[in-house]
Amino acid sequence: MQVLINGTFWSQPNVGSGQYLHGLVRWLPQVAPQHRYLLLRPATDAPGPDLPPGVAALALRTPFDRINRNLAKLFFEQIALPSAAARLTRRSGSAVLFIPYFAPPVRSSIPVVTTVGDIIPLILPEYRGGPHVRAYMHLVRRSVRRSAHILTFSQASRDDIITHLGLPARRITSVLLAAGDQYSPADAEAARAEVAQRYGITGPFVYYVGGLDARKNLGVLLRAFALLRSRGVQATLAIAGRALGRDRRLFPDLDAMIRDLELESAVRRINVPTEDGPLLYRACAAFAFPSRYEGFGLPPLEAMACGAPVVVSDASSLPEVVGPAALRVPPDDVLGWAAALGRLLSDPRLSADMRTQGFARASQFSYRRVAEETVAVLSSAAR
Repeated sequence: MQVLINGTFWSQPNVGSGQYLHGLVRWLPQVAPQHRYLLLRPATDAPGPDLPPGVAALALRTPFDRINRNLAKLFFEQIALPSAAARLTRRSGSAVLFIPYFAPPVRSSIPVVTTVGDIIPLILPEYRGGPHVRAYMHLVRRSVRRSAHILTFSQASRDDIITHLGLPARRITSVLLAAGDQYSPADAEAARAEVAQRYGITGPFVYYVGGLDARKNLGVLLRAFALLRSRGVQATLAIAGRALGRDRRLFPDLDAMIRDLELESAVRRINVPTEDGPLLYRACAAFAFPSRYEGFGLPPLEAMACGAPVVVSDASSLPEVVGPAALRVPPDDVLGWAAALGRLLSDPRLSADMRTQGFARASQFSYRRVAEETVAVLSSAAR
């Protein structure tokens, strides 16, 4: 079987779609070396990391490469990619086109398998954007319905796709993600000392990393932390992430919330480079993830893999990710969030138990398994 892969995110290994693509491309030729793998990439993309053995690459140009980035992206996804796939597989026998993010072509001469991590713009109206974004989403919805099979990252997302896209359950498979190999436990004391030196955070701290948009629900976390501080709990809240826009409906004013709650001395907003991600997880007293909606929710899994005790919202896919190995709180329960974080900050035995359970839970996830389950779907869908 020939597997052609949309490699748009190969040059972006630090974003979510890039991590997913890299994990799969690394493991697919190891778990199924009998197949041929070809990464089809936009010619204007940076080269990205070296490809693993068993995977080849081909750069595709579009007439809009030097004119308009958005048009070039659309042309690549809808015309250049399926045309190249048709040409390259004309005499190859069994073949499949794999799209590892939410943008399959409307028409393809070979079967298409598409990964739909989540359908946030279809579920949360505030994420639907302007007319151009809505038109693009209409195109994507139409093309997803024509895919031979859909992969997604959780049962919660699978249920959402069935409900909102009207697809039959038999055409959708949930394949849970995994944390990267760099997320592993290490000496927590050494990590805390390094965090104190690099970021100036001393003493116990609660950590959050992720987006700063509305669904991440950071207002609840801040109010819960303010409640803890009012009870005399001496800890810092470290928030890593950045707003990707200025629309206050999507990106609430975090600094204003911090001022209103008089938390200026207790909350640290930090910029964490990718290579420091495991360090902060290892050093924190607790990792908090109050999000209302996630297609998977990778940060809690990364935190558990590094040995951090975790508190998550009991919402969308997050219970599937953490299982019984984290404390779970309804997303709007400020008192519940304060209680859960307070327990981890004050009870060393509970904290140690959650660290052990979390690491054991994270160890059940691997990209080898992701690749094995993915290649089974690709083989079933192939022409």
